[in-house]
Amino acid sequence: MAARGEQFDLVMSTAVLMHLDDAQRRQALPNIAARIAPGGLLIMTLRHGPVPPGRRMLEIDAEAIIEPARKLGMSLVFNQDGASRGAENRAAGVTWTTLAFRSPRDEARNAG
Repeated sequence: MAARGEQFDLVMSTAVLMHLDDAQRRQALPNIAARIAPGGLLIMTLRHGPVPPGRRMLEIDAEAIIEPARKLGMSLVFNQDGASRGAENRAAGVTWTTLAFRSPRDEARNAG
């Protein structure tokens, strides 16, 4: 995808970024943003709570994504916290943040 310069109207990143450390997220976010067509959406979920044994997950605050995304020209259009849908995760205290960003239209990208 990246080598071909493809862009998409909708990009979803579900339960991914909490597996990346800060440096990896700083590298990934511009690459993800570049795949979003002008005016397109990026929707992502961030998991919060206890880490299951044998899994690598890092706590991630929504602002750790929101501010870098804004610097990339993305506009936050949705930010909601909620309980996990799974009963076992809910009982363990797992919560989720859902974020949605809109990519700037071509004119806004070229103005900066």
